[in-house]
Order: sequence, then structure tokens, then C-alpha cells
Amino acid sequence: MVDQYNPNRPTVHIPPGVADYFGGDAIARRDLEAMLLSLFRTWGYGDLIPPTFEYADTVSTRTSKVQQKRMYRFLDHDGSPLSLRLDMTIAVARLMGTRLHDLPMPQRFCYSGSVFRYVQPQAGRQREFWQAGVELIGADSPDADAEILALTAKTLQTSQLTDFRLMMGQVRYFNGLLHALQRTPQEEQRLTEAIIRKSEPALDDFLQSVRLPTQQQKAVEDLLLLHGENAEEVLQQAGRLCLNSEMREALENLHAIYNALDAYAIAELVHLDLTEIRNLGYYTGITFEAFAPGLGASIASGGRYDDLIGTFGPAKPAVGVAIGLERILLAQQLQKKSVEGLSEKAPQFLIATQNSRNCHQLVEEWRNQGIRIAIEVGSCRGAELWKRAQTHGIPCALTWEGDGFEVYENREGDNGRCHKSRETPVKPSRFVAKADSWQLVKAYTPDHAE
Repeated sequence: MVDQYNPNRPTVHIPPGVADYFGGDAIARRDLEAMLLSLFRTWGYGDLIPPTFEYADTVSTRTSKVQQKRMYRFLDHDGSPLSLRLDMTIAVARLMGTRLHDLPMPQRFCYSGSVFRYVQPQAGRQREFWQAGVELIGADSPDADAEILALTAKTLQTSQLTDFRLMMGQVRYFNGLLHALQRTPQEEQRLTEAIIRKSEPALDDFLQSVRLPTQQQKAVEDLLLLHGENAEEVLQQAGRLCLNSEMREALENLHAIYNALDAYAIAELVHLDLTEIRNLGYYTGITFEAFAPGLGASIASGGRYDDLIGTFGPAKPAVGVAIGLERILLAQQLQKKSVEGLSEKAPQFLIATQNSRNCHQLVEEWRNQGIRIAIEVGSCRGAELWKRAQTHGIPCALTWEGDGFEVYENREGDNGRCHKSRETPVKPSRFVAKADSWQLVKAYTPDHAE
């Protein structure tokens, strides 16, 4: 179904596939983004921010036909065809090939931002969605592939997803099979579609219409069996089906990657599936996706793309991964995980400062300690201020009077009844180090009450 512009639709609506985020939803996305970028930096990845739109042919000539149909295109004022960002990888490859190719290798980059694709909107799949990811450029070793896989697993673990799996394929193995078969482009397309759909009837139709030598027929017939949790068994089975050196080299590469993954202690998390041959148009080696129960789409995907950067400048091997933030958040909800810092962060105090310089100075010192404080910008004071605090989910209201605070708070078990008390100000060092000297520290700033 194609969405059409309706001139009678109220202009306050937003287009299908985009969304407004505010309150807890906005904070959850920002906090997850910050957490992932912080993790990437600890692994040695430096920040990169690509533009939101590019020349359309920069993207279209380097991606698959399926992805080309999903591009958002428009014309610049001078008539130049432009495209909104389809993914981050092409933009990173362009920058690497045109401006950064003289840097010492390898280079590591991380990013986060919106990506745009024309798809049918559904849960976890919008037309504008957030991705965070990393690209490791200038290294073609199995260790580089293993690093990206290990960082992907660490990302999901840091997001407190305890139930997920990584599915890894190898494009070179399937490409080697196609080269051995030497069929027409139309026949290759039929076989590729049958494997992508994992359709035994479609594969049978292909084999009945295309006469193959016995060994080739056996390799095609058993291709759909090359998956499972036991990677060694899959590799052994795949080895018996090899028809040329390209297929054997692909399996040797997978053996080396699993050896490196074992050092990260995550080899058991990466399941092997040689029928996973989905390709954005530029993958040349391993491809992988991460899945969580209850979601019909991957929460992360990546792979090796050794030829892409060379379309912009000097060739560089590369491997990377992109993580879908919305899908991570959906997976958290399904797994009922409450990640610290990903809930709505209401201020801990609402303070009426009475425009006291001493009070503002104290507020600034507390904020520097990480305490969340909102200042009353109206005329509310006392019990009225406390009522306003309650409507915003703020547990405590303070009104500055002379040299100290009038404190308005709820106490546990009192069904919302307000309690008023008097407290004198304390220095931040005492505020943190001697929490018992002020009960509010324990009640409302648990992260500073140790």
C-alpha cells in the first residue's frame, strides 16, 4: 500500500513512519545513545557525524536494488538529485575514500543518528529510525571481524538484554558456489531468492529445471542444512560440499573467526548460518544479524565490505555493525528489563529560591554533584509549590527562607500527605559524605547517599 498525500488531512499531523518522542521515551533514546557511544569509545572508536543527505547517485550506485527502492530522494535548488541517509556505512566509506585514506591504518569510527528508508511502518520499524554503530577500517584479519562481533555482543549485554543470539553467514561461501555452478544471471537469481526465502519447494523447482552434475546438485540440495548452534558441525558439513578454493577459503576464514571469538568467551553466542546471504549490495565476507525473542526483525546487523571504500578512492578493507535503538528498547520491554538511567528522570527537587544569591550558589554546587534540580520560575511557594512538584513527579519541594529551606515532602505510608520541616543548608561535601545529617539525601538522592 502506497501512502498518498491528502490535502484535506490536517497539517498538524505528521507523515507515516515518523514519530514525536518526549518525556520518558525521549530520555530513554538519548540515554541509550549516550551509553552505546560511551561503550564504543572505550573500545578505541572515535566519533564521526556524517551528513543527513548525500547526492543520490553516491548512495544508489553502491547499494542493492531493493535498497534503492527505499531511498528518499528529492531535488536540490539547482536540480541536483539528493537522497536522505539510507545507512551510515556508505557515508563513512565515502569519507574514508575521499578525505581520510592517508591516515594510518586501522581506523575505528563510531556514530549515532537517524536513518531514512521507505518501508511499511510497524513496531520497531519506522521510516525514520535511529542507528548507532561502529566501523573498523584498514584491517582484513579474522581478528577484526571477531572484534566487531564481540563488541556487538557487549553492546547487547550492556543494554541488559540477556536473551539474544547472533547469526553469522559468509557471503564468499555462497558466491563461490555460484561461481562453480556457472549458470545464467536469471538462474543465479532464482537460486539466490530460494536460499534467501529458505524455501525447499523453490529450491526443488530450481534443481528440476537446471541440470547439474552430481556433486554440484548435492551442494545445492544440502545448502539449506548449513546452519545450527554447533558451528564446528556446520563447518564440517559445509566442507564436504566445497566445489572450489573460494568456498574452502571462506570456511577457513570462519574457523579463524571462531578461534578469535573463543578468546572473547562469546563463541557460543554466535550461531552459524550459511544460508544467510542477504546483502545490502556491498558485503564481501561475513554478514551477521542479532535477534531477540518476540521481535520479527534484527536488532543489529553488520558485516565485511572490503570493496566499498575503493569505489570512492584507494581501496581499504572494512567491517562494521549498526544497532537499531528502537528495537533495543522494544527488546528491553519484552524482556522486562529496566535499565538504570533509561526511565524518565524527573528532577529530585523543585526549589523556590526567592532570588537568593546564596540559594542559587548552593543549587549550582548541588547540580555539579549530579543532583537534578528544577527552579520554580513562577510565584509558587510552600505547600502550593509542593503540589506543583507532585504534578511533575518531583518528590520534594524546597522554599528558601532567610538562611535555610522549608522542606515539603511525602513520607512513606502517608498516602501523599505533605510534611513540612525546616533544614539549614549544607555544603556539597557534607551533603554527599554525611548523608545522615540530612534525611533528604537518602530519600531523594540515593546515588549520593553511599
